[in-house]
Amino acid sequence: MLVGCLGVLIAASGFLQEIPESLRQRLAPTNEVAGVFVQTKTLASGEKFVSSGCYRLRPGVDFEWRYTEPFEARFLATDDKYEYSNEDETISRPLRQLPGFSNFAELRDGNFAGLMEAFDSKYKEENGRHFLLSMPRAARLRKFLERIELEIDSTNIEIKATFKDKTTFKAKLHDLPAAKAD
Repeated sequence: MLVGCLGVLIAASGFLQEIPESLRQRLAPTNEVAGVFVQTKTLASGEKFVSSGCYRLRPGVDFEWRYTEPFEARFLATDDKYEYSNEDETISRPLRQLPGFSNFAELRDGNFAGLMEAFDSKYKEENGRHFLLSMPRAARLRKFLERIELEIDSTNIEIKATFKDKTTFKAKLHDLPAAKAD
């Protein structure tokens, strides 16, 4: 389905000028969102690396991305710092030191202007599902990133990033009621 909708998006004329309100509400929730994820990194050689875990976003409080397989690790970000921990180490730094943070700092407030400047995007909404195909406009991104594809519905987000070296990164997120995500 994703490939078919992306074909329609490529053939459609014009790039997205602003994020549609229905998509904005899904991407910038005002209530807690929690769930599970599976992410797959595929090298150009075909070798795959799969990991899974859970996530929680508490707007205005924090964001947690916790790996449970194949090993345990955690990334936690608050409004001012981030922490990465695994069985061997814990690293904590001001959030402003996270590479690229300044480019996406406004996203937490639902401001997508930085993304709109950095990417040319095609958009389609069909049967409550959102499809987005984005190609980097910013020169610094075009050096290593080929495209980003998103498919989103009310409880699932699938994102796929394809890099210039043909490595892909795919993450499938499934929202759960907060009590089940713990």
